[in-house]
Amino acid sequence: MGTKARNRKKVNGLVLPALLAGLTLAASGCGNGSEQGSGNGGSAAEGDNQPPKRTEPVELVIHTNNGGTPESFDANYGDRIRKKFPDYKITYIQSKAGSTLQDLLATGQRVDILFQTDSYYFELAEGSKLEFDMTELAKKHGVDLNAIEPRLIEGLKASGGGKLYALPVSNMIQVLYYNKGIFDKFGVPYPKDGMNWDEVHELAKKLDREDGGIPYIGFTASPAHILGNNQYSIPYVDAKTEKPTFLDGTWNKLFETYLLTPGKTAGYQKFVTDKKKLPYRLEFTDAPTLGMFVFNSSFPFSIPNINDINWDLVSLPVFKEKPKVGSQSMPVVFGITSTAKEKDAAMEVIKYLVSEEAQLSEAKKGNMPILTSETVRKAFAQDTPFKDKNWAALYDNQIAPGVTKNPYLLSVERVLTPYVQQVIEGKKDLNTALREAQEQAEKTIADAKLKK
Repeated sequence: MGTKARNRKKVNGLVLPALLAGLTLAASGCGNGSEQGSGNGGSAAEGDNQPPKRTEPVELVIHTNNGGTPESFDANYGDRIRKKFPDYKITYIQSKAGSTLQDLLATGQRVDILFQTDSYYFELAEGSKLEFDMTELAKKHGVDLNAIEPRLIEGLKASGGGKLYALPVSNMIQVLYYNKGIFDKFGVPYPKDGMNWDEVHELAKKLDREDGGIPYIGFTASPAHILGNNQYSIPYVDAKTEKPTFLDGTWNKLFETYLLTPGKTAGYQKFVTDKKKLPYRLEFTDAPTLGMFVFNSSFPFSIPNINDINWDLVSLPVFKEKPKVGSQSMPVVFGITSTAKEKDAAMEVIKYLVSEEAQLSEAKKGNMPILTSETVRKAFAQDTPFKDKNWAALYDNQIAPGVTKNPYLLSVERVLTPYVQQVIEGKKDLNTALREAQEQAEKTIADAKLKK
């Protein structure tokens, strides 16, 4: 948390496991566009985007900790990189027992490029002291950072303390999906772009009912995704103090809005009581008994049975005091390591992945682009069965400022996640849960620092 469309294989490899745990995600599909771009996100004369000729063989070793198979890597990245750079040897090493990043480094195996969603990237790179500032190299190779969505670059630089340790190659945000069939069944008007949370809560109440012995639920959201990418841009961990932030009253507001208010309805409570879990993706696509679901923009491209229901999407509901502010983004980023042997060759590969040529091709397949180009944005999903959906919703809101990532962020997120269900079930009140999460997260960070 793409897209894998984010390509189906890739999302299944990254996004879905992350949903259950506390999130990851990732994404960008395969293919090579027929249109020639500039390689820097802008237009250029024909031939400007061709990789430079090499006099020596080049091998680039690429790794991520998401556990994706070589097949999923090839489908999402490898095949199109090799097609663009036939003289480069692209080696992908899957993360598994014996070949984690730490295992590779312990045996002296060089890694040239790391990739992950931005939330995980800094833990991966900084934890192994492999971060490398790509600022000057990007300038040398003519990468136009101004062509990229500003929030993405701002977030990466903030997390890097002003340095550019990675570049985004695809993006994800949170949107609201809805099941038209359930709305039609109960005569409730569909959601619209630009709604606020109060309006969506009212819609959810109208859908919360039992029919034919089947309880229906109006609304739910993926807790890790919506909290971690919240519209107030409050981080789990303060970047300066390296302390958890759960005692900040903003978390009370976010919990109430995203999870607790919709969780108070009869249908929601019955589901949680009977199933001992929160309603989630299967209740939207497989049951289906869920009217509205907030989730990643890559979602439809990773679910094989999504067409079993009549669905569409609208922009993420907004807070009244924050009109037009959507979620933070979850870009998949590629970064060159400090130990990379062929940094210029690695930069050429990343330059290609962020080029208009590559972004246009991938956008057509349902990978959310990182460029601001209207041509690229309007091409989104046009080569998929979902081309007629309301994809303008992806850009109806502004992306919220990204929080500064640090190596403790995801460990702390894993501390918080279990408390969500406890609060919804009424086993703990919210203030108690947040206080306990704060104490546990402080210990988690302290333990992690001792291991450094």
